[in-house]
Amino acid sequence: MRSLLLLPALFLAACAPAATTADVLKGPLVEGERWTITGRDQFNEKVEGEVVVPAAPDYDRTEREWSYEDARAYIGYTESNRHFQVWDTRDAKRLVVCIVRQPYIGGVREYPGISVTGSMADLDAVFAKLSGTGTKLTGGDCTVKRGG
Repeated sequence: MRSLLLLPALFLAACAPAATTADVLKGPLVEGERWTITGRDQFNEKVEGEVVVPAAPDYDRTEREWSYEDARAYIGYTESNRHFQVWDTRDAKRLVVCIVRQPYIGGVREYPGISVTGSMADLDAVFAKLSGTGTKLTGGDCTVKRGG
């Protein structure tokens, strides 16, 4: 009789959904939230961008960094200091980037940052100059607004 009582419990356990990696690794940003980028770039030209936080971020355990990415947006988030960067990638000829160097906090809706724009080749050249040279990034001023 005892084995018959266990059978329904085993059957229900077998039907329960298994935990997946995506369930376990939930990133710190609100997936699906709309963010806007405004300001001026390194050439003092007007910057306007819009991203929707992509779902299913990748997590680099070694660097402790989250990458939210799809065809229209990239957001990189570093766990150690909670800094982030937002890329509007809709136009490959003029990528809009706002680099925020203050912690992401769930209740904060607006963040100031440094902006740069250009093609990927342009941005690669800018970042290559910074690599190990002690050169500071000269960019424009931008603001990222969450939910905007």
